[in-house]
Amino acid sequence: MVTQNKKILIITGSFGNGHLQVTQSVVNQFNEMNLDNLTVIEHDLFLEAHPILTSICKKWYINSFKYFRNMYKAFYYSQPDQLDKCFYKYYGLNKLMNLLLKEKPDLILLTFPTPVMSVLTEQFDMNIPIATVMTDYRMQKNWITPHSHKYYLATEELKDEFASIGIPRNKLKVTGIPISDKFEADINQGDWLRQNKLDPNKPTILMSAGAFGVSKGFGQMIQEILNRSPHAQVVMICGKNKDLKRSLSSQFKANNNVLILGYTTNMNEWMASSHLMITKPGGITISEALTRQIPMIFLDPAPGQELENAVYFEEKGFGSIASTPEAAIDQVATLTNEPDRLAAMSQAMDASRIPYSTYKLCKDLLDLLNHSSRYEEVYGKVPLYAKLFVK
Repeated sequence: MVTQNKKILIITGSFGNGHLQVTQSVVNQFNEMNLDNLTVIEHDLFLEAHPILTSICKKWYINSFKYFRNMYKAFYYSQPDQLDKCFYKYYGLNKLMNLLLKEKPDLILLTFPTPVMSVLTEQFDMNIPIATVMTDYRMQKNWITPHSHKYYLATEELKDEFASIGIPRNKLKVTGIPISDKFEADINQGDWLRQNKLDPNKPTILMSAGAFGVSKGFGQMIQEILNRSPHAQVVMICGKNKDLKRSLSSQFKANNNVLILGYTTNMNEWMASSHLMITKPGGITISEALTRQIPMIFLDPAPGQELENAVYFEEKGFGSIASTPEAAIDQVATLTNEPDRLAAMSQAMDASRIPYSTYKLCKDLLDLLNHSSRYEEVYGKVPLYAKLFVK
């Protein structure tokens, strides 16, 4: 419970939708708590600070998964032992100063790796509580903020990784990655499949075109899956790609074992009602799948956080990595023909998932808030810097 007026500033980023989804889950959870004395605001710091440059960087980031993999790999794994080395460490500093002086938050929550925050904690004597929600399953140095008060992590293994570089364990809390509470709700799988004219007695394979960023090859892949697993059915979600939906709908219009969908707000229901998912290992998607206990095949994960997530999930027995579409088809055939193995993967996921992660995180944030200091005591040299340099 918040007994005094408090404000949380969430710093997020729109490099992929995952960070925004985590932010929205946290905001929604606080709204559901009906805390009259709490204000939560969110800002995409880099986009607001440098909109043109950030837009260019976002396009490079998206295309790096297809065309610039080696470049992104070099960026992601650069100087891993030098935690204070980051080429964009000062990116967004002036905008951040303005935000702090304007909003006067009592706590800053990072849902996006924000190295500029370390400038404030190390060079400006700012000791406002800073908490970080890491949205992946392996450590990456750009998430580290010296003198941060709390890190919210996905797993105990990740907690050990953070502790190994000197982060005190009392600042590390395993809450799981925050996702929407709707993924905890009961779904009648049979009713959902029948409602969508599918057979609830057949293994259902879920594919999402939007996860791969390409429009070609899906028709052949679906056909090969059905050839190798004739007792299965496939649900393909095309997202906003209308041309792909039109093409696949035409190709499989006479096949009752294939359902082609466009953009959907029912990924929760489809995950809950499917037996296997072919996807890219983004932190939020695989956290949702973990909660829904749907095993995954990771098709050609890109170097960086995708590959790290995929390796972790493969090691835990929650999924497997396929380097090519042919390998993915082989794995689908194997798993759909070995229901006991598929069930064992689901059981392993059930044993490892952390329910209601967003609620647990928000409850801990409220405890941090209740122990935060007054504005005058926490900002150090920030006002002086702003007076001299920030306009």
